[in-house]
Amino acid sequence: MSYNGTVTCSHCYQSGHNKRKCPSLTEEIKGRYAGATSMAAKERAAGNENDATWYDDRAERFRQQYLKRTKIDLATGEKVTNKASKAARMKNVTCGYCKERGHTRRTCQHVKRDKQIFVEETRRMRIAALESARKTGIGLGSMLPIRSTGYDVDGEWRRDILTLRYVQSVLWDECHANRPILIVKHIDARKLGASNQSPYTARDQLTKLVQANDAALRYADAEGQDLPVSSLVPTLDPPKGWLQPTEQSLEKAIKQAFPTAGNEYQKSRKYDFSYPSGITKEIIKDLGLTEHYD
Repeated sequence: MSYNGTVTCSHCYQSGHNKRKCPSLTEEIKGRYAGATSMAAKERAAGNENDATWYDDRAERFRQQYLKRTKIDLATGEKVTNKASKAARMKNVTCGYCKERGHTRRTCQHVKRDKQIFVEETRRMRIAALESARKTGIGLGSMLPIRSTGYDVDGEWRRDILTLRYVQSVLWDECHANRPILIVKHIDARKLGASNQSPYTARDQLTKLVQANDAALRYADAEGQDLPVSSLVPTLDPPKGWLQPTEQSLEKAIKQAFPTAGNEYQKSRKYDFSYPSGITKEIIKDLGLTEHYD
């Protein structure tokens, strides 16, 4: 638009309309469609099917452009409704998730079913993870020695100090189908009264914390060291509903497993759903979804 408020077309440079409404460009698109259609017919008559297909695709692009501008289908010469026009465009839309044509990610049935499988797999993984964790005998409130670095009572820096760690919390929500483990936060028991506990707090897989404890016990026995007094409190009770997850309760995990941001590969369907095997295949069968998967 110029300083005096008159619209100037960026295609033909005439005043009174913009490029979207430019009659000259509309006629050019119509001519390109006719030219591509004619060339496709000539190549096909000459037996050049590959070249004919290339011109067909080119003609289709011009047909879609003309349809969007005028609501007239050049293939039939008839005017189409907005609904029919949208349906025609949708035929060429490619889903960003499954890469099939005819729909978008928002309406993709594949992503909806894959999320359903993810939720069920999380449920089964959590049952197994909790059962395995309870067998360790370690839970909230447990105190156990592990080897770590720091200063001993004499002020000497060492890499093999036995420190007592207090299991402070379990990160329940971080256990799901893509991470079927329990992670705990633990803190140096001597710093439980500190106002800022973050420097003394760490997080580990529960199984790795158990391994670190076993290694510390073996080391102390070999070195003849006295062990800190430990207390194993076998209480590991998940919050209500944790063993019956839903898509809503797994919102964060699902966003990570089915991202809508990033590059094309990150947003597309993962191999485990395109070519299911193992527990994924078993769940598909149990949920009665076999007909929707190869």
